[in-house]
Amino acid sequence: MKKSAYVIGGILIGFVFATSTGAFADSVKSLIGKKVTGEYTVIVNGEMIADKGGIIDGRANVPIRGISEALEADITVKGKTITVTTSKAKTTDISPAKPTSSSGNKYAGSSKESLEELKQSIEKNRIKPAVEEREHILQEIEILKKPDAFGQSAPNLEVKQKQLAEYDEIIRKATEELGLVEEALAAIR
Repeated sequence: MKKSAYVIGGILIGFVFATSTGAFADSVKSLIGKKVTGEYTVIVNGEMIADKGGIIDGRANVPIRGISEALEADITVKGKTITVTTSKAKTTDISPAKPTSSSGNKYAGSSKESLEELKQSIEKNRIKPAVEEREHILQEIEILKKPDAFGQSAPNLEVKQKQLAEYDEIIRKATEELGLVEEALAAIR
């Protein structure tokens, strides 16, 4: 009797573990299997570094080792944690990289060439891939909304809806930044 209780308990534990790992895996954010939409040159303080950066799922990803070396920072990897330490003291006063005008536009005073390059980069490397991926997720959501044979929608629907909200936020921020760049360009012309 005791032996059969152990067997039944083992089967129940195995079933619970097998069904919960799929839900857990959906909640883990990882770059594995994500769509890479481009490879880009990385420039740190006006100097090009050897490593390339990329846009993965509409987000810029840069090589931390190359950037930390260019900034003369120390980098250590321990387990699944990457720690970057700079020699600069931490300050609470954060000032923008470029002076802002009285209108508050952080791009005011930039050269026409750099603004046009930035505008093109935002449109091509941030907005376009994010919109394309958003459309792809919308299609997946429509498929997941269709009930299965038991009249239930797929459990991944919430995950896809969260991803959709993330892409909406990426597009919103990039569009706001594009507006500032266009405003600064209009002031030059």
